[in-house]
Amino acid sequence: MVARSRIAGSAGAEGRVVARFNAPRAARVEADANGRPLEVNHRAVAVAREEWRVVDRWWTEEPVVRRYFELVLESGENTVVFHDGAWAGSVAGQAADARPGDGAPAAPLGGGWYTQRGA
Repeated sequence: MVARSRIAGSAGAEGRVVARFNAPRAARVEADANGRPLEVNHRAVAVAREEWRVVDRWWTEEPVVRRYFELVLESGENTVVFHDGAWAGSVAGQAADARPGDGAPAAPLGGGWYTQRGA
């Protein structure tokens, strides 16, 4: 979170406005059968540099289950996208899918795609 002063909006405790830095934005992602992005917002993916999963707050009624991809688009632009939601093979969003290479599921069940930078 970044505090900005003298900007219209909801004021913080000291009269400052609090804005989210690099907040996720909805993205249109075309993925292959394994859930790996092929296109992000109508731009082709050249290279998938890295992939990781985050499973957090599993003990709550709303766990965070995300699959992230760091990508290079054909234009040379770097971007990070993630799918927010459960994946096939997970148990109530709490899966052994947090570790790559353990037979981790790939197909999304619900949620949506988002980008945090680029695209």
